[in-house]
Amino acid sequence: MKMPRCPLYLLLMVSLVGMFLLQGCLEDYLPKKLQEKERSESIIPGENRQEEQEREMLPEGVLPLRVYFMEGKGHYLIPVTVTIPWTEGVGRAALEKVIEGPTPAQEMRYGLYSPVPPTTEILGLTIRDGLAKLDLSGSFLSYDPGEERQVLNSIVFTLLQFPTVKEVQLLVDGVALEAFPGGTPGKGTFSRERGINLEIAVEPEALEDAQLVTLYFYTVLGDSHIFYVPVSRVVAGGEDIIKVTIEELLKGPRQDGFLFSELPPGTVLRGYSLDDGILSVDFSRELLNYKGGLRGEKNISAQIVLSLTEIPGVEKVQLLVEGEKVTLHYGTSFQEPLSPPLLVNPII
Repeated sequence: MKMPRCPLYLLLMVSLVGMFLLQGCLEDYLPKKLQEKERSESIIPGENRQEEQEREMLPEGVLPLRVYFMEGKGHYLIPVTVTIPWTEGVGRAALEKVIEGPTPAQEMRYGLYSPVPPTTEILGLTIRDGLAKLDLSGSFLSYDPGEERQVLNSIVFTLLQFPTVKEVQLLVDGVALEAFPGGTPGKGTFSRERGINLEIAVEPEALEDAQLVTLYFYTVLGDSHIFYVPVSRVVAGGEDIIKVTIEELLKGPRQDGFLFSELPPGTVLRGYSLDDGILSVDFSRELLNYKGGLRGEKNISAQIVLSLTEIPGVEKVQLLVEGEKVTLHYGTSFQEPLSPPLLVNPII
């Protein structure tokens, strides 16, 4: 017997109802499956409007990661932004980039290199409760013991860029060493308190009544390329961390290095306040005596914002001059609070 033909509108209605029902089921099902999947590397940095704008500059499906390479003279570790295809295992991907080092073209153009032996293999990486436990192959220990601080810091600070990582434990072939080849104890963990590009010859832990501040200056590499460089400076303990960071930044880099500051001499701190993650900093009028045109303005902004957002609790910085929000001569705006750039020293 011939079956009656359903009207076309009825078939469309049934199809639409089915799609809505399926969508509802998927909305209930997918979150549960995602929750069931253990994500030990849930470490994608948070985003804000400025980061969204910077991401729009990147090709679709590309993830920017910060890794630490050495500049050619071997004095400073420099954070650089590299890109990889989007992946969930960003911690491992960042470390693989550190081991791989810059491309030959990047090495020639910028004079950068990785201090980590290229034969190093990642045997395991877990991130839980703020602790990143990294297991490396024995070939990792083939580095020059005299460069041990840079080697360890290139790995440690690459992992510390992620909000869920507060400490790093390094294993070699599954074992926590008594000491690394250069004498660094291997049983404990590493954190930001270790300091990067430390300006003293002893470990911070060996000093009594002292604290570290992180300051960003800049250097010029290759064919006039500006790179921002973090420096850990030891200051007296007990001082207000915001005040002392700003004052040390205004002092500038040490004279015996090859770092520079765009902050004009004579600039002084007039006051500051921290409210809901936004740090308002008021400088004297001498801040406007900068040189270098637009590049100088960008350097001033980057140095201050990168330095101050290293302080726990500071998310954005509102820059003031004599109590006023200003726009600098070449168009750099201090009218709104500034976030640290997502793409620091990009070599993409």
